[in-house]
Amino acid sequence: MITSKSNPKIKDIRLLKQAKYRQARGEYFIEGVRLVEEAFASAQTIRQIVYSPRLENIPRGASLLSLARKKYPSVEWFYVSDEVLDHLSDTQTHQGILAVLEKREHVWEDLRKREGLVLLLVELQDPGNLGTIFRVAEAGRAAGLVLTRGTLDPYNPKAVRASMGSLFRLPFLMNQDPGEALQTLRSLEYRIFSTSVEAGTSLWEADFSRPAAVLFGQEGAGLPAELVQGGDGILTIPMNPAVNSLNVAVSAGLVVYEAYRQNTARKL
Repeated sequence: MITSKSNPKIKDIRLLKQAKYRQARGEYFIEGVRLVEEAFASAQTIRQIVYSPRLENIPRGASLLSLARKKYPSVEWFYVSDEVLDHLSDTQTHQGILAVLEKREHVWEDLRKREGLVLLLVELQDPGNLGTIFRVAEAGRAAGLVLTRGTLDPYNPKAVRASMGSLFRLPFLMNQDPGEALQTLRSLEYRIFSTSVEAGTSLWEADFSRPAAVLFGQEGAGLPAELVQGGDGILTIPMNPAVNSLNVAVSAGLVVYEAYRQNTARKL
């Protein structure tokens, strides 16, 4: 059992809390029984598994450990004290297991071959919002996400947890130039909508019968003016005039589900 927080392997894993090390090493970590189960089920590439005595005191913990031993006998395994895992953990109370995964690379074709909306996210900064958008996009059968430069790293531990496993299954592109992304979407014959709190077409009147992409801006600031005007149309979500705006994850969910509703209705 590893009991020292200064162990070189432990220090290396802890560095993955920082985006620059995740980027340089092509790795990130996940933690908790449910998220590790999701990773196993979606055939992620596991590089390391760290567990502590607490795991076997958690429902499903012992069975997860047994499954992991059978499924991943050749990965690096570290049995550590609860205190060491607490040192690694990004949560207040860890569940006794953490896994280091290899990042997956996606390309435009991964989005193009799927039906549903493409969501283009411009400089989002909140990990909870980003993870929730992953979750709602998968639930509403979106094709995938395009994240522009300046958007939070989706492998941020809080964003990964908020995605609840959707990050493993939904294709997404990172660090995209907004202008180049719009050009690519047009070349692939997507209709492009921007979003604004005013001066747009009601979401309920939008036509999502053709392949479409929708742009969402940063929390608070919204989309830059050039991107609001750079699409083929502007969408506005109808709401009580006493409310100024909606959270970006809520807005994305409403748009995704309106497109899902329209496309489902056409198939009936």
